[in-house]
Amino acid sequence: MSAEILCLGEPLIEFVRREDGLYQRSIGGDTSNAAVAAAKQGASVGYLTSLGPGRFGDAVIDYWKEEGIDAAFVTRHPTAQTGLNFVEPDPAERYFTYRREGSAASLMQPNDLPEQAIKAAKCLHLSGITLAISNDLRNTAFAAIGIAKTAGVPVSLDTNLRLKLWDIGTARAITHKAMADAYIAVTSIDDSLHLTGLAKPSDIAIFYHELGPEIVLVTMGAKGCLLSVRGKETIISPAPAHPIDSTGAGDSFAGSFLAYWLETQDPVLAANRAAFVAAGTVSGLGAVDPIPRRKEVLRMSS
Repeated sequence: MSAEILCLGEPLIEFVRREDGLYQRSIGGDTSNAAVAAAKQGASVGYLTSLGPGRFGDAVIDYWKEEGIDAAFVTRHPTAQTGLNFVEPDPAERYFTYRREGSAASLMQPNDLPEQAIKAAKCLHLSGITLAISNDLRNTAFAAIGIAKTAGVPVSLDTNLRLKLWDIGTARAITHKAMADAYIAVTSIDDSLHLTGLAKPSDIAIFYHELGPEIVLVTMGAKGCLLSVRGKETIISPAPAHPIDSTGAGDSFAGSFLAYWLETQDPVLAANRAAFVAAGTVSGLGAVDPIPRRKEVLRMSS
C-alpha cells in the first residue's frame, strides 16, 4: 500500500429512509465517508479496519474498490459482523440508529495495524467515533497515532462526538488526549460546546491549539468554517447548497480538506474547496452518493 491518506475506523452498511418509506442501502461510517470524499477529489487513500464475513463486508470492499480506496490491509473477522446504521434524513439534524456492538471493527487489535504503511503515509485520519466504539479499537487508534507521530506523519482528528457511544467525561478525556498528538483538529460548534464548554469559534481554536494541533477547523454550519493555522484565522464562507440530508457533511469536509491540503499545501484553498464538497453532500440523500467529484468541485470553486 502506498496511500497518502490512511483512514482508521469503522465503516458501516448504511440504510437511508427514502420519502416512500423504503430504505436505500449505501456505505457509511464517518472516517469511511471522509476516505470516499478524499478519493473523489483524486487523493491516494487507504483504509484500516476489520470487516465481518459475508455480503455486507464484501459490499464495503467492493464499494471502496469502485472509488479507488486501497483495502489491502483490511482484515476479515471470521464471526463478528460488519456494523449497520439506519438513517432518518433531515436537512439540519441527524437521526441515527446503530447496530454495531461487537462488530468486527470494534474487536480490532493494535497488532492488526500495518506499521510500514502508516509510516509511509502523508496523513493518518481518525475520529472521536473511532476512539469511542470500544476499548480494543481505542487502543488500536492510539497505537496508530503513536506509529504516525514517531514517523513524523501528521495526524488528523475529527472530534465527531456521539454521546450514545460514551459519556461526556470519558469523551473529553480521551479526545483531548488524542488531540495532543494531532496536527489537524476538525471540530464543530456543537461538539465543542460539549467537549470544551466554549461557544465562540476563536476561543475553540485557541483551546485546540493549546492541546497541540497546528491547524484547527471549526465548522459552523450555515455560517461556514473558522480555519486557524497556528493562530492565524480565516473565515471560510459556506458554499451554495440545497439541503436535503446533513448526513456525512462534516466527514466529507474533513476528507476533502486533507486531499486538497496535501496537494496544494494551502489550507485556505483546501478549506474553500472542502466547503463546496460539503455543500454538495448535504444536497443529496445519504453520506457518500452525493459527494461531488474533483472536476465538479474545481468548476464550482473557481
